[in-house]
Amino acid sequence: MIQPKTTIAVLIGIGAILTLGSSSVLAQNTLEEADFKIKDSGIKDGTPWLTVEGKAGGSTPDNASQIYAYAFVTDKGIFAVASHGVEDSAEVVNDTEWHAHGVTLDEKNCVSKLNDDGDAEVNDMIKVANTNATKVDKVMTALLGINNADASVCVEKVFDSSP
Repeated sequence: MIQPKTTIAVLIGIGAILTLGSSSVLAQNTLEEADFKIKDSGIKDGTPWLTVEGKAGGSTPDNASQIYAYAFVTDKGIFAVASHGVEDSAEVVNDTEWHAHGVTLDEKNCVSKLNDDGDAEVNDMIKVANTNATKVDKVMTALLGINNADASVCVEKVFDSSP
């Protein structure tokens, strides 16, 4: 069972994707930044997608306190395709596998809700299916860090964003 503080930490972290992040950067393991450099994005048949210069989903976090995310801001809400060490999704058995979340933000750009809306598709591109979206306003890629002391999750680095 997921601990409430852990769930809140993941929620806040994905919400923080929509901020510009902080100036500090977590120690990075075997991360390939090209895997998060946005090349193109759009929507087709209600499925938001993006391509990257590197390999889509090619990097996953080696550290349990890190979250890698591809975020889509759409007319039907915010969806994130994420990989991390905290178990919070029914979509995959191991949450280091890429999976989707629907995200709701509060007035401070912190996540107030996290759900399993959307289905992640990671192959030559990153897609989040089953969203009913008709428009993508922005896409972002980010590294987030989980602070185990207070269960906070913050953007440590925004790799790229595109309107």
